[in-house]
Amino acid sequence: MIDLLTINDPGGGFPKSYYSSTVDIGDQSPTLQNNMCCQVCVIGAGFTGLSAALSLTELGYEVVVLEANRIGFGASGRNGGQVGSGQRWDQEKLEEKFGAENALAFWQIAEDAKKEVRNRISKHKINCDYVSGVVQAAVNRQDLRDSFYQVDELRKKYNYKALQKLNAQEVSELLNTNFYKGGYLDLGAGHLNPLKFIMGLATAAKRLGMKVFERTKVSKIEYGSKNKLTTETGLCVQSDYLLLACNGYLGNLEPEIASRVMPINNFILATEPLKKGLLDSFMNNNYAVADSKFVVNYFRPSPDRRLIFGGGENYTYKFPIGFEKRVRKKMIQVYPQLDNTQIDFSWGGTLAITRNRLPCFRKLSSSALSVSGYSGHGVALSVVAGKLVAEFINGNSKRFNLMAKFPNDPFPGKEKLRWPLLVLGMLWYSFRDRFK
Repeated sequence: MIDLLTINDPGGGFPKSYYSSTVDIGDQSPTLQNNMCCQVCVIGAGFTGLSAALSLTELGYEVVVLEANRIGFGASGRNGGQVGSGQRWDQEKLEEKFGAENALAFWQIAEDAKKEVRNRISKHKINCDYVSGVVQAAVNRQDLRDSFYQVDELRKKYNYKALQKLNAQEVSELLNTNFYKGGYLDLGAGHLNPLKFIMGLATAAKRLGMKVFERTKVSKIEYGSKNKLTTETGLCVQSDYLLLACNGYLGNLEPEIASRVMPINNFILATEPLKKGLLDSFMNNNYAVADSKFVVNYFRPSPDRRLIFGGGENYTYKFPIGFEKRVRKKMIQVYPQLDNTQIDFSWGGTLAITRNRLPCFRKLSSSALSVSGYSGHGVALSVVAGKLVAEFINGNSKRFNLMAKFPNDPFPGKEKLRWPLLVLGMLWYSFRDRFK
């Protein structure tokens, strides 16, 4: 069976990314050496798992986190770092599907998600280069009309005043590119170094008593009054409550979730440090950017004057050869002035998507939960997801149950056919993007 933990990172450690070059990873936490019992066991030391662990330790719970690789090894330590607003669907679509009251509640949770990120940074003094401001850039006039409509709706119905419409000339002047037709600036959103942030969450949770065991892979789960987890080495952890926070690295550990959440890969590069005048010509406000393509281009400046640019996906387990060239081509389309710029870092990461791109909140039993499938919109939502898990375990299930209303049907064909069917669908959207 293919192991996503090692197929793209044979050494089992962190990839050579820009983020890993900025962080002192530190010594590995111990592997599990003995059978244990605890109140809460979390599988996965990413944003969801560590946010839940931190929230629960603050409430006085005894928490054990089992991580198959290293803290932040997966998507949490590799992503574009954008702390975006809202859910993966726009509010109008949520209103149509779930009604105005639920749509408002979903919006409030998403607002709490951004607030939770900022609060964690402030409270625990996490130095993760947080900067406010994200430009949503439209690649064609229809996308621009849609984005302006969303701005009006968010202002009118949700009293969200942090948005500024941008016409084509304003976007061109702000970003120094003619690639986009306009868009809007969201000053309520932001961006950060995700690996620094996840390490900060881990440090805070450890300080409060969380126990984390790295290089400890769970191979079997048995649900019951005591959840029993068996590791590859045959050791067992029993817990009153259990959280699966594995996202794209779940494998076949939990078939029900695996049928609904699928791993895909995304890719990022970081340029050499750019001359001050060059970087300032298109990113002098330090805003992040995400565009309206289905396979999104996203980019932002780094504190040391690099451009971090992400884009492109593939739908097999293994990263494709030469993915750096693919991402570079996308970057040059937006910024032809960077054609001769050296690329210092390029890396890939595995995230998880659902059929409808809404996150998958599931109750596996009365004492076991799973959260995953953020579909590229997970930095803020995964942090608040951990908080909602803590609320559930502490006796308040309202907000978790609300997020669990998102329908997450299994992929057609489940394990055998979901991949080829997904590839066909994604190729269609990629083809469509070429004509935007």
